[in-house]
Amino acid sequence: MNDLSLFDLCNIAIAGFAAISAVLLLLAYVALIDVPGKSIYSIASCTALVAALATIQVGHLVYFTGGGQPLAHFYYRLALFMAPPAFYSFGRWAILPTETLRPLQLLHFLPIPALFLLPLKIALPILFTLGAGYSLWLGNLVYGLRDQRKQFRFEFLYFTVMSVLAVIVLGLGFAIPYIDHDYFYYFYNNAVALGVAIMLVALVGNPNLIGDLTEAARVKYGASTLREVDVDASLAKLNQLMTDGKAYQNESLSLASLAEAVGLSGHQLSELINTRLGIGFSRYVRECRVNAAKTLLISAPSRSILSISMDTGFRSQSAFYAAFKEATGQSPGDYRRSQTPP
Repeated sequence: MNDLSLFDLCNIAIAGFAAISAVLLLLAYVALIDVPGKSIYSIASCTALVAALATIQVGHLVYFTGGGQPLAHFYYRLALFMAPPAFYSFGRWAILPTETLRPLQLLHFLPIPALFLLPLKIALPILFTLGAGYSLWLGNLVYGLRDQRKQFRFEFLYFTVMSVLAVIVLGLGFAIPYIDHDYFYYFYNNAVALGVAIMLVALVGNPNLIGDLTEAARVKYGASTLREVDVDASLAKLNQLMTDGKAYQNESLSLASLAEAVGLSGHQLSELINTRLGIGFSRYVRECRVNAAKTLLISAPSRSILSISMDTGFRSQSAFYAAFKEATGQSPGDYRRSQTPP
């Protein structure tokens, strides 16, 4: 280790961070993130993607600690060829979870047998072309949801950066026969880590990101469920339940329970909120809770922030702080002080 340069040590730390963070993201997606209609396909493809990314980063870790060229190891090449189809599959089923598995979709896994059938100098450019194509496809899919999302610009920024990274990696993939492989390993190591970091930041900033995108995609790409619904009456009923009835105070409030109270199915209520209010169900409930909290912070100055967070349906004070800061740009305490005359 004493012979390693500072540059190599930094890359070792980056590779380790990405491998561990990818596994944590998988655990969060499986156990913690609530996605309507989450399927076994999305879980399986997420597992395959994380396994591929973690294996790639282990290959980089070995290389930066003095091991051989990663491309010389079969496990690294296999992970490299597994990543693009796993990325496509996860992107598809994470955002469109009700999609069924069709035989033609198995064609996306053709890069894997290409690893065995084609010389590496031919297979790698094909692989990176597919990877860049999948990134651009996912970015375009998310961009198509812009009319359904109030704060879409943030989500699109994440996917834009990831798409740009994929295109740069594509260029390096074509350049591999002509450049020192070290440049590829250094950049690819950092590109994978940056992609994982972007997802961490996105999910910390909005833990309901995937669920919100799923709801918006169902509205955008599915058949309308509101053809026989009195939309204005349903909106009025929803508003009455959330304002006069204070349904937001129920910390376990779900799409299904609120839909039943409005007299709609879960899909109908989701579409109603997305198309008429421009946000997903989770964000809608958070905004109702934050608006109620803003009123209490001013009208009840002696009440603690903790009691207000519990009275407005938040499960914890930390969740309240995160939602309030996202909606207002201020902490609850700063908001109260800014609204209180000196």
